[in-house]
Amino acid sequence: MELLLLSFYCVIAYLVGSIPVGKIVAASRGVNIQETGTGNIGASNTYLVLGKKAGIIVLLCDLGKAYVMMLVTFSTFSLGMSLFVGLFLLAGNIKSIFLGFTGGKGVATGIGIFLATYPLVAVITFTFWVLSTVFIRYLSFIGIAGVLLISFTYYRVDYELLAFICSLLLCVAILYRNRHSKGFMKATAMADESVVNVKE
Repeated sequence: MELLLLSFYCVIAYLVGSIPVGKIVAASRGVNIQETGTGNIGASNTYLVLGKKAGIIVLLCDLGKAYVMMLVTFSTFSLGMSLFVGLFLLAGNIKSIFLGFTGGKGVATGIGIFLATYPLVAVITFTFWVLSTVFIRYLSFIGIAGVLLISFTYYRVDYELLAFICSLLLCVAILYRNRHSKGFMKATAMADESVVNVKE
């Protein structure tokens, strides 16, 4: 019975995550967000294309739907199983069934998941994001450290291996989805430049 209920939550989570808020907001203003700016449906591209107000709306809606979905899930399941459902929520945001399996980058959805399940992790995520913007040359190292710290923090809650694995997968998926972002590209360029200088 619990497995059936878990499967139901996973399907609902995927559908909730798939709701393309950025696409809807942009379409209401006559703009195809996937053909404008970076082509991403998330808050950052919405901000660039439609302005601050629209960007904030998309950010809060993406974060909010993830937060509410995870609150409901966490009231029913353990932390590990809730984070397992969170994987489907994130998958919906990244590969939306309503957009031909394209989508956002999962950042706001990830923060919503973290806030609902363990707010301290959201604080850690924000801290590492700030560090990555200041020390961009070390972005890869900061990203790896952040992933490990978040995963071990979840594990320390009740020493549940499933929580560790699912939180690790969530973080890796978000990092991978953002690998072509401006910050990652700049960090890669800096790293390449450093290697060239060392060889010279």
